[in-house]
Formats: sequence, C-alpha cells, structure tokens
Amino acid sequence: MHISKVQEVNVQSEKAEEYKPPTEETAWSRIKKAFGPIAVVGVVIAKFLAKFKFVLPILLKSGGTMLLMIWVYMELWGWQFGVGFVLLLLVHETGHLIVAKKFGLKVGAPVFIPFMGAFIALKEAPRNAWMEACVGIGGPLLGSVGALVCHAMGEFFAAPIFIALGWFGYFLNLFNLTPVGMLDGGRIVTALSRWLWLPGFALLIWFGWKFPNFIIWLIILLSLPRIYSLFRKRTEEEQRYFEVTPSQRCIMSVLYFGLIAVLLFGMYVAQHDLNEHGVRSHGHGRDVIVQ
Repeated sequence: MHISKVQEVNVQSEKAEEYKPPTEETAWSRIKKAFGPIAVVGVVIAKFLAKFKFVLPILLKSGGTMLLMIWVYMELWGWQFGVGFVLLLLVHETGHLIVAKKFGLKVGAPVFIPFMGAFIALKEAPRNAWMEACVGIGGPLLGSVGALVCHAMGEFFAAPIFIALGWFGYFLNLFNLTPVGMLDGGRIVTALSRWLWLPGFALLIWFGWKFPNFIIWLIILLSLPRIYSLFRKRTEEEQRYFEVTPSQRCIMSVLYFGLIAVLLFGMYVAQHDLNEHGVRSHGHGRDVIVQ
C-alpha cells in the first residue's frame, strides 16, 4: 500500500497526540484527590447551615450536656433507650426554639441536666401573654409528634423499645403541660387564665406526695412566686401583658386541652400495645419496662 509523506506525517502526529507521557503526581495533587469529595460535602453542609443558622448552636453548645445525659441514661436503661429518650427531649426543646425564633426572640441553645430534663434560656422576655403561651406550647406540640413517630416505628417494626419511648414521650409532654410555675403548662395558661395556676399547683403537690421526688418538690418551690403574684395588685404594665383577644384565647384553649386529650389517649394505646408484647412499665436494672 502506497502512503504519501503527508499522510505519514499526519499518522505520526495523531499517534503523538494519543500518547502522552505520564505526568509526575505531586503530594499536593494527591491531597486534592483525597479530600476533594470531602470538600464538596463540606460546602453542601455549610450552605444548609447558612439557611438554618439556629441549628448550629444546638449541635455545638448543647453537645456536651447532651452526651453527658445520654451516658447517664445509658447506664440506667441501656444505650437504645438512653439515646432515644434524650433525642425526644431535644425534639421537645427544639419546638420551643423554633417558635421563639419565629417571634424574633433571642434564645440560648438547649441545655441538658440529668434527671431534670432540658431547657432553653430566653435571652429576652416575651412581650405579652400570647407570645409566652405560643413559645410554651411549641415544645409539647413538636415533642408529641416525636413521641408519635417512636410509637409508630414500634408498631411497624414490632419493636417494644420504640413503643416504650413513645409512652415516655407522651408522659414527658403531658407532665410539662401541668399549669403551674415555669413548666410549659404554666406559661400556656397565661393566655387563658392565670387562676389555672392554683389547680395546677395543687395537682403538683398531690403528685409530689404520692410519688416523692426531689425534682417535683423543687418545681413546687420555684412555682411559689407566681402563686403569690395572683393575690397582689397588678400594675398597669402587668395588666397590658396579660391582655389576650377572645380569638387568641379560643385558639390556645383548643390547642392546650386538645393536646392533653391526645397525649392521654396516646399513653393508653401505647400501654395496651406494651401489654400485648408482655412488657411492663417500670424499670429494673438495664431493662426498660412501662407501667
């Protein structure tokens, strides 16, 4: 076959283009290859946190106390229940945080205290009773959803541990709805009637007498200033604080008493489901039992 010189030159140039001598790989290029995917993931996470800035303080500031509480409850009830219970507390407190942020209030990240629960510190007080009630009910609302999810997972996967977590989640949020002192219920009823603090106070004393507990009596002690405030003359500023429109009072009444009914029903159903699985509700050692 006859090949002209021009064709021969073209063939050689194409081969030269096809063959490229391997470039020497430097240490920097190896680092870029190794950490390139990590950098991409980091950028995605940074963009997400930029949109939800309030999530970052929860992860950073609350991490230490949260891990401490998980460790304590793991020693008592095992790692599954310990982790699940603390996450339910986190969901509850996040509900308060979200509503407070919606109202433009400055709040601290949740702090966890073993055997006492968790709390978020309001860096500025609510401007009126309606705002205080909304922030107060935000925790039990989201916390009840978290308990319902646990209960549903327990039913779907036939896992009693999740049903037990659901039961405790229902109880935790129901207890917080007691209308007294600095509990969520005490804040919520500021938009209904402050006189509901009295039956709530009596209920808490009965509970502390029936089930002696240092935390219960501490809550009772901290509730005394609000009980005392019922019997002193209010200033004009205080009267304005507690002014709530009829529609706001109606909305909060439905949310508050409706949530109490839902939580009681949820506890009943969860208890029935646990009985079917042969699980009881008090703890012994590392076992999780529900009464």
